[in-house]
Amino acid sequence: MTHDQPCPSEEPHVFTTVRYDPALLHSAENTEASCHRPCPFYMLEHHWTRLQVAKWNTSMAGSGPSQLLQGLLHGVKQWHAKNPGKEMHSLRCKHRVYPDGHTTSEIAPTPSLSMEDLFPRTLGKIEGGTDEVDWVVYIDPDSCEVSASTMYKTWDRFFYDRARKSTGITHLYDKKEVLLYNTDSEILDASISTPYFFRDGRWVTPAAACGGQQGTTRRWSLEQRLCEEAVVKKESMRNGEIIWLSNAVRGYYRARFVEHLNED
Repeated sequence: MTHDQPCPSEEPHVFTTVRYDPALLHSAENTEASCHRPCPFYMLEHHWTRLQVAKWNTSMAGSGPSQLLQGLLHGVKQWHAKNPGKEMHSLRCKHRVYPDGHTTSEIAPTPSLSMEDLFPRTLGKIEGGTDEVDWVVYIDPDSCEVSASTMYKTWDRFFYDRARKSTGITHLYDKKEVLLYNTDSEILDASISTPYFFRDGRWVTPAAACGGQQGTTRRWSLEQRLCEEAVVKKESMRNGEIIWLSNAVRGYYRARFVEHLNED
C-alpha cells in the first residue's frame, strides 16, 4: 500500500484538540492533570506533552505549557468577541502549531458534560444492556502502515480520514467511530478517540508499539490504572461487544462494535 502525500497547500503543523469549560477550574483531577494549577482546559499538561512529542519528531520548535495556555485563552477570548451574547460555557478548541512558532485556534461550541464523564473512577464491568449505548464502532476495511502520521497528531491525517470515509462517517458529530489496525492486524487507534477493550478480565488499550497515537485521555487512563496496554487483534472483535472510547473534548463514553456497516 502506498501512502498518498498530504495536500501541498496544507502547511505542515502539529495540533491538539482540547475542551474548554470553566467548570474545570474547580476540578481537583483537572488541576492535577494541568501542571497542578486550576485550569479551564481539559488535561492541559497532557496536551502540552502531546505537542512536544510531535514537535520533536517533526523538527518543530518547542514551547512551554504557559505559552500553550496563553494561546488557547487568546483563541477563546477572540471567539467570545466574535460571538457576543452566546452563553456557551463549553468549547472545542483545535490548536495548531506551525514550524515558525505561530499558532491558530479553531473554536466551536460543544455540549456540556459532567465531571464523571470527564474523570471516571473506573470503566466498570462489561455486563449490562446495550440500550443506553448511542455510539457505534466499525473497523476499517483496510490496514494502515505505521508511520509518523499514525503516531503523532500532525497535518497528515490520510489514514484517519480514509478510515472514516470508507465507513461512511461524514460529520464530526456523527455518533460513529472507526478502528484502525496495522499490517499485523493489531488495532492501533480509533479515528478521533482512544479505544478500550475488555480482554482477559480487564480493560486494555492498544499498546504504543502497535503504532497509534498516545492521546491525552489515554495517558490519563493509564496513569489512573483504568486500563493496561495490550495487543488487541482485529480478529478478536465480536459483533455487538461494548467498548469504551475517550477523547479530549467528549471525555469517556461507551460504544457498540458493529461488524458490518448495514447492521447498525
